[in-house]
Amino acid sequence: MSLIAPLNFLFAALLGAIVLMYILRLKRKERVVPSSLLWQSAIRDLQANAPWQKLRSSLLMWLQLAFVMLAVLALVRPALRVLASGGQTVAIVIDASASMQANDVAPSRFERARGEANRLVNALSSGDSGTVIAAGAQTRVLAPLTSDKNVLKRAIAKATAVDTGSDVREAIVLASSLLKDKKNAQIYVLSDGAFPPLQEMSVGKSGLQFVKIGSRSDNVALTALEARRGYSEENRAQIFATVANFSTRAKKISLELERDGDLVEVRPLELPAATKNSVGELAPGQKSVLFDNLRFESGQFSAKFDLKDDLATDNLAYARLDPPRPINVLLTSDNLFLEKALNIDPNVRLFTGAAQSGVAYDVVVCDGSVPANLPASNQLVFNTFTALSPVEKLGVVAQPGVADYDRDDPVTRYAPWNDLKFAQSLAVKLKPWGRALVEAQNTPLIVAGERGGKRVIWCGFDVRESDFPLRVAFPIFITNSLRWLSAPRGSSLNEGSALRAGQPVPILAPQGAREVSVTAPGGGKEKVAVRDDEATLYEGASRVGVYEAKSGDWSQNFAVSLLNKSESDLTPRAALQIGEKGAVQSDNRARANRELWGFLVVAALAVLGIEWWIFHRGI
Repeated sequence: MSLIAPLNFLFAALLGAIVLMYILRLKRKERVVPSSLLWQSAIRDLQANAPWQKLRSSLLMWLQLAFVMLAVLALVRPALRVLASGGQTVAIVIDASASMQANDVAPSRFERARGEANRLVNALSSGDSGTVIAAGAQTRVLAPLTSDKNVLKRAIAKATAVDTGSDVREAIVLASSLLKDKKNAQIYVLSDGAFPPLQEMSVGKSGLQFVKIGSRSDNVALTALEARRGYSEENRAQIFATVANFSTRAKKISLELERDGDLVEVRPLELPAATKNSVGELAPGQKSVLFDNLRFESGQFSAKFDLKDDLATDNLAYARLDPPRPINVLLTSDNLFLEKALNIDPNVRLFTGAAQSGVAYDVVVCDGSVPANLPASNQLVFNTFTALSPVEKLGVVAQPGVADYDRDDPVTRYAPWNDLKFAQSLAVKLKPWGRALVEAQNTPLIVAGERGGKRVIWCGFDVRESDFPLRVAFPIFITNSLRWLSAPRGSSLNEGSALRAGQPVPILAPQGAREVSVTAPGGGKEKVAVRDDEATLYEGASRVGVYEAKSGDWSQNFAVSLLNKSESDLTPRAALQIGEKGAVQSDNRARANRELWGFLVVAALAVLGIEWWIFHRGI
């Protein structure tokens, strides 16, 4: 039991006042009379009202003390922590992410969370109200704030888990805004806590409870899968996969690689058990595998393993590699370093000098200067500026060194960027549509951008005044740049990387199509409008599997995967860090304060009624 307003115990001083009233009696004036025979009753009354008389037991006094005691107890608002809610406005946030599909609790974590949500709704009193919010890739209000329990239960029944991460912070912020200015507001977060740490936030005056769902983390997962063409003349496909073991026991699996449904290769793997690092966090045991020397240039690749663990969604991943495309490249300078690097890719048709009429260039490479008749193509720019450059000049920086780079961008990945030396570089600031790929201490060195349907990669240095052409990073960077710059409009920025569930998927709709029908793995269909002025994006890929986009006789297949370490780590969290409230400790069941003051008030009124009846009956 807890006391919500313990300072009201100060009213207990009234108990002493009642007792004092029974000790202090009415003081009367003395009178001398010749005989007391006729005054016996008066003498008895005088004795009874003598001041500071010895306290005698009185039923009325005890009833009055009991009344005051019950009233004081009601004022301090005692409450019991019970497995129910009531007398309040509640927001039920259900984590609908991939980890909630784990079956370590029967039938699954998500079903357990739905059962807990239904129990909270059943515990609402007639005057209470609630709302239901699902936290998945997108936050959805399943039921608005209502006192109709049937509406809340129907919303909970329609809730479904998805194969994505969850934005629980956004769901909590939304819940706090819905409960703003509501009395006794309470937010219940039903989750396993398998999401990145929450940023600082405020929930206002609302209470917050974290109801932990889940019991263990016995899971093995594919956490990375990429398909790429090698940099050799044969351009054969290479598949890179990472498998992580989040269990405390070592695991043995057979990793299978398939192409377009046909088995290509099987690799046996022994995965070490997960261990805790210095800060107490679980570090999975993992291994990476490279399937190389494959005879394919393209295809829909998938990696999977057959293992009975707590989550099946992350045991399969997909990555697509499109057929190589011929790339027409115009080099406007006589830089031999660039010419040699541009010729590495066998799909590149290199033109040098001035632009030729009748040739459609996919990429124009400007080195130190910009020709007068610059074609309207995608650009790779060195040590100069064009109208398409995503930067503005500030000055010059001498001997800049690489301070950081984007390890996940398709332009900079696979290349070692450490210890490069440059004589100087142009100092610039980014335009709103530019993104820095490689940065020095004081300025970006390489910047990418896309504007008006054209792509550009800007480099602020002269390659001849650096050791960049002598490093292995140089040909990798040039090949990556050409492949990204020449990719069709609307194609994935990470071509060859697996598409992750919850991310927008670009659809290369045919010319003239006004609408595309997308069929999900479960059979559901969704219409997507095609716009001529921008890429068509499908944002409903929330399930792992293969999707099909169709428009007339045209069709396009794509597949999405989970590949999310936070979701694959099924360890139930012990607390949530929520802004100024600090660590919100978890509980296995949703609990609320069941206040007892109402019962005490009823008891106090009953005692007062008995006291009034006894007084008037003269007992």
